[in-house]
Amino acid sequence: MSKTPVSARTLLSLAALTTLGVLSSPALAVLGSFSPNEGYNLNVFSGSYNWSDVSYYNAGSYGVNAGGGPGPTFIAPDSGKWRVVGQVGGYFSNSVARSAATSGAPPYPPVAQPGMIPVYLVGDHGPGRTDNSSLAFRNDTALGSTGAAVYDYSLDTYDTGGPVPASVTGGTVNYGIYFSTSPNDPFVPGVRSPERFTQSVLDSAGNIGMQWGYARDNTVLWRTSPSGIWNYTGIVANAGMWDGISIDIDLTADTFKLDYFDSFANTWTTLAPAGTALGSTMGNFTGLRWQLEDGTNGGVGGKNFFDDATFVVPAPGTAALLGLAGLAGLRRRRMG
Repeated sequence: MSKTPVSARTLLSLAALTTLGVLSSPALAVLGSFSPNEGYNLNVFSGSYNWSDVSYYNAGSYGVNAGGGPGPTFIAPDSGKWRVVGQVGGYFSNSVARSAATSGAPPYPPVAQPGMIPVYLVGDHGPGRTDNSSLAFRNDTALGSTGAAVYDYSLDTYDTGGPVPASVTGGTVNYGIYFSTSPNDPFVPGVRSPERFTQSVLDSAGNIGMQWGYARDNTVLWRTSPSGIWNYTGIVANAGMWDGISIDIDLTADTFKLDYFDSFANTWTTLAPAGTALGSTMGNFTGLRWQLEDGTNGGVGGKNFFDDATFVVPAPGTAALLGLAGLAGLRRRRMG
């Protein structure tokens, strides 16, 4: 069997790609392990009352893995990388009570305020997967009373490892995270339990490309659109352990691939194959939406933990340079 020789031009093209750093490499996200190194601290506000929610301080914007700037520092509600976008959140059972208590803040009131309840998203919370820090999500509002707690997180250059997220408009972006569920509704074969946790991937225009999550009985599910039908995978997340997901989003082809890590079996399984169409075209990947339904405590849901988030993005110019290399190869074949 004959071998086709590699031309000097091809070698130079590959060398140029390597030199320019266009071959993607993993970058530990600011989300990371949600520890003080990534800009999260659970008990830093001594004397305050439940203002450790990520929406009240510069969570994710200080620490050695997030630029090393000053912090933690109180900020106006929802003015940082994390924002409450639902009717409940930030330790409040409704947005009216939250707005009244935080008007003009900071500083925040040092005592409990009307409407406060355990409904929050906080970092630097144990247990952790690889250390004692994780992100804890809880919603104690009564089932059917207020709806879901919803938070948006905006990616930045520390999440991507350098490139501005909105500038990455082509190639494949990977996002992965591990999670640990808590007590759940009993699993009943043949019965589809309603969703408990949902995570959406967003672009800078607010388009949602796909969603994954798990039901109240911990069944793992996914779909391509908020208005679409959930795909119930039949996989039940291992409560108290650290299962994981990995999503490859091809921004050029507007497709994705979803893989699932079963911590008990120590195996990865593909839930949505490569080439699955996104529900909406994504011009980039700039945000994550975290949603936890109401009534998820009291022996049903409790706290939900997330840890060790990573991103892998194409370096600037990757798609263009790879395209040029491909055209050069095509030209050689035509001339040969």
